[in-house]
Amino acid sequence: MSGRLINTLAMDDNRAVAPVIGVVILFGFLILALSLYQVEIVPQQNAETEFQHSGEVRNDLVELRAGILQAGSIDQTQYQTLQLGTTYSTRVFSINPPAPAGAIRTSESYPITIAYESNETVIETIPTRFIEYQPGYNELDRSPTWYDASVLYLDARDEGGGIAVIEDQALVDGGEVQITALQREFRRSGTGRVTLELRPAKNVTRDIPEGDLTVTVPTRLSNEEYWDRTGIPNNKYSITGDANDDGVYNLTLNTTANKLTVDAVGVQGEPEVPTQTDNASIDNGGDGSNGTISTPSLTGTVEDLPTSSTPTQNITFSPTGSTIPAGETVVIDLSNANGPVDYENIGNGITTNFSGSLNTVNDGSTFAIEFTPSTNIATSRTIGVQIRSVPTQDAAITGIPVDVSRSDGDGFNTTFSLFDGGNGGGGGDGADGGSGIPSCSDPEFLSGNNFNIGNNDQCEGGVTLGPNGNIQIGNNAEITGDLRIEGSGTITMANGALVNGNIIVDRSLSGTIGNNAEVTGCIDIGTNNNVNTSPNTDVEFCSV
Repeated sequence: MSGRLINTLAMDDNRAVAPVIGVVILFGFLILALSLYQVEIVPQQNAETEFQHSGEVRNDLVELRAGILQAGSIDQTQYQTLQLGTTYSTRVFSINPPAPAGAIRTSESYPITIAYESNETVIETIPTRFIEYQPGYNELDRSPTWYDASVLYLDARDEGGGIAVIEDQALVDGGEVQITALQREFRRSGTGRVTLELRPAKNVTRDIPEGDLTVTVPTRLSNEEYWDRTGIPNNKYSITGDANDDGVYNLTLNTTANKLTVDAVGVQGEPEVPTQTDNASIDNGGDGSNGTISTPSLTGTVEDLPTSSTPTQNITFSPTGSTIPAGETVVIDLSNANGPVDYENIGNGITTNFSGSLNTVNDGSTFAIEFTPSTNIATSRTIGVQIRSVPTQDAAITGIPVDVSRSDGDGFNTTFSLFDGGNGGGGGDGADGGSGIPSCSDPEFLSGNNFNIGNNDQCEGGVTLGPNGNIQIGNNAEITGDLRIEGSGTITMANGALVNGNIIVDRSLSGTIGNNAEVTGCIDIGTNNNVNTSPNTDVEFCSV
């Protein structure tokens, strides 16, 4: 009897195990099903999401290209929105990879040149950039899309493929050549939407010189990859090889002045150069050189100074007839002004808002400042040379001469004045004398160790603050001149604020720089940089 009882207990134990085994098997099937769903279905659904986004962003890029060309042609700001990335559907029992973020950026700057066809004399050099959109898909191909010399194309060359043209070139149409230079650095990434403001140059249309011209445009596309099938006549264009091994070719178009239009469009800011080239002409007289540009090559201003003081003096110059190439020297001759103004005691207190080298010549009879840029200075670009702590005499005087010249001897002569009591003297082309723009050192803006300029205000001239100095620049305010803090300090640049010069801080700087704010020179911080910048500011932290 006891044996039958033991067998009965064993049977009961086996019956209890069976449901457990069934649950384990069912759970295994569930895990297997979820795994298959994760491996097979989730990627397919995510690929569908990415495919839908790729079509949408392609349309956005087509509209962006059209906006760039339209902004230049009708001289009206355009706004184009781009969906950078996308997000996947929310899942409960499966896992998505990270949301595919996209990135859009402008490339480094490359030159467009306009030259006389007869002797290859360059009339104008205009900077331009490409645009690259790079998707961050997890399932689809990540090949970037480029806007390049008006062409919009998908570029799979890095993966061993080719290019797929989305929108064809718009440079040449029926014999007319329409160039649109794209300018200013821009970069944005994420999954959301970004709006690009496309600003054309304003009120600077000028005549292009007469005669046969060649226009050289940078492009990432070789002749075999694209240009030989565009329909442009062979006698109207040529393309050079990749001489610099950087993937950029030179497309040269042959045209004439009455068939050429050159526009400039800036991304999130004003373009750097005029819409068309400066007025120039070929001088066929005299030695018959057939190709001498007869327009002036420099214009500029020299700031008036107060008497019995050690203020900051700003001297500006701009190339007009032709670009100043890197390595060419501009000489500011102050020999005839060295007397009323004691330039020999300025020490090293000279800065510029453009990268290059400065040299002071002082041999007893000559006192001059030599500036040699490290990169090309395009026409319409204004270079400011700031001389700090300039000792002046007691008596007011007008007509103090200054000569500014390029290496070829061309340039301009002007005068400035010493005025009494801090009110502009009006000498020559002095920045304070005739512009009507107040000095940045006026009590309206400068009080003790604080510089504060309000919304939409303007001022000219450099400002130097002591340790713990505070700089406040209001919305859309504009300053021409360098701002310096001798020690540590704080800064607040509101939206749209502009400093045409450098911001120099000997030690640490903290603060904020708002949307669309711009500093044309460097922000030079000695030690700690604690400045928060908005994503679409146009500033560079560099050394003066």
